[in-house]
Amino acid sequence: MNQIDTTEEVSAAPEPKTSLVGFCWLGGTAIAMVGWISALAWVAWHFVDWLFA
Repeated sequence: MNQIDTTEEVSAAPEPKTSLVGFCWLGGTAIAMVGWISALAWVAWHFVDWLFA
């Protein structure tokens, strides 16, 4: 196989910049996930308490 010579240069891909909005979304998602886990744990706790009462 032959290599094809090209005259155009391949530029390096620009580095992705950290976005404050992305960090805010990540924080909000983490808070929502902890909230759901806490709510499910609370429901499970009260369900078990009701079963053994």
